[in-house]
Amino acid sequence: MNAFFNLSLDERLKKLALKAKELALSAKVNPAKRRAKQQALAKLISALQSSGKLVKPQLGQFQGFYEEIYAEALQRLFVHICKKIETYNPEKGEVLQWANFLLKRQFFIEASREFFPVLPKGVDPKSIKRLTLDDLDRENPTSVNPRQVPLLSQEVIQCLEEDPEGIFKSTYIKNYPAANFQSIAILRLSRYSWSEISQKLGPAIPTLSSFYQRCVTKFAPKIKEYLS
Repeated sequence: MNAFFNLSLDERLKKLALKAKELALSAKVNPAKRRAKQQALAKLISALQSSGKLVKPQLGQFQGFYEEIYAEALQRLFVHICKKIETYNPEKGEVLQWANFLLKRQFFIEASREFFPVLPKGVDPKSIKRLTLDDLDRENPTSVNPRQVPLLSQEVIQCLEEDPEGIFKSTYIKNYPAANFQSIAILRLSRYSWSEISQKLGPAIPTLSSFYQRCVTKFAPKIKEYLS
């Protein structure tokens, strides 16, 4: 074990990847090897996650949603590695080169398109910033003197909870009644991550994000009206 950790990062990752590849190929003909394959893949993914060497493509773009997009891209990368570990060829490069190429050239692009449709020609991604309920803070006329009113997030949460016309709760993701705008917005304002909301309510992160954005755009005027 000590000899393993004395190896360079690239050597450790290669050793883990080749072991996982070997077990993946063996598991195709011997189902008893599946558990060992899963354990080997888990070690490889853990080593990649803790390496601190995975690239962060287009850092500084997609304000307010970068971390969610990146988390989705990483998830896609790790799933791909687990399913396609047999395709790893050490003669074509190190494990990190392979993983970073896929992350940058394929999975980050795919994930960003889940959150943002393809941008019109000539639009700079750096200029894109999606509207959130927090943006109401800068436009809310009652927040001039914060000592005299509750924090805006608390006011918005109260507004969402009261839902005078029942429109926030009745607007939900198809087949997921619990994943309604009321619940999602309250969780976001309470600083839950998209991953936590996905685990709690069910739908995938891109579905939640897209639905939330559409609803914020739709309901922002109504929320401002309630707050005025």
